[in-house]
Amino acid sequence: MSLEPFPAVSAVVLGIMQDGGLPHAGCRCPRCADAYEQPALAGYAACLALVDARALPARVWLIDATPDIKWQLNDLRGILGPRPGRVERLRPPDGILLTHGHMGHVGGLPQFGPEAMAADGLPVYASEALAGVIRESAIWRPAASTLSWATLTAGRPVTLGYSLTVTPLAVPHRDEWGAGTFAFLVEGPARSLLYVPDIDRWEDWPAARAVVGAVDVALVDATFYSAAELGGRPPVAHPLIPDTLAYFGESAGKLVLTHLNHTNPVLDEDSEERAMVYRRGATVARQGQVFSLINT
Repeated sequence: MSLEPFPAVSAVVLGIMQDGGLPHAGCRCPRCADAYEQPALAGYAACLALVDARALPARVWLIDATPDIKWQLNDLRGILGPRPGRVERLRPPDGILLTHGHMGHVGGLPQFGPEAMAADGLPVYASEALAGVIRESAIWRPAASTLSWATLTAGRPVTLGYSLTVTPLAVPHRDEWGAGTFAFLVEGPARSLLYVPDIDRWEDWPAARAVVGAVDVALVDATFYSAAELGGRPPVAHPLIPDTLAYFGESAGKLVLTHLNHTNPVLDEDSEERAMVYRRGATVARQGQVFSLINT
């Protein structure tokens, strides 16, 4: 993946797929089969990097640690640069912010542990409950014990740099461990961005319209276009794309769709479903896409 040119403070899309990525494990649908045969068609699990290039070296934070983390870090190689004293290794990011505990959002954390990157002291920001779930699991303990854990609290901003803050916002999403799910409000020197890769229903988050209305751009959960993608399985707790566009109405022009399941027809650039999204003013996120958080 090649990154678009990026300004001094920016958000970089490192993946747009649902947790299983593209191709999906064990799937032989035409889209996945093509991605197995042509790796250029593959897509990484949803992830966003925040980059502050006003510092030297640039400071980099990842929102979520996906199962595709090694590839996503490599895509940032020109920003991360070499690790001090180990020129053949990349410098670790400056921190990881976790939305919630599902596979696509924490599955890459062990890559920072002793068996792989050995990023001792890497700051990981998470809810107290989620950090506890991870740290108390014996199988996670070798990696988790090398990380530096910081607590995220809903509504309490975290300052990453001068005029760069991230505020976790509690959103409803299936929660097997009682650890909660966060969206992130990113406020830069001149522009703001909302990142909501997972939510059950917009109607269950009373602040949704107000928060989207107040930001410059909102990357939102677009896992499924229709229930037909589930092949008769029970509904999964994600809002369908047409419902999302209808819910936000005139603010739909701020929406950038992400966290797409491998079955989602908007992945096809010539599909009617994708055309409908663009007619409504929304867009589909692109791997490598960059959003400026300063005036350009």
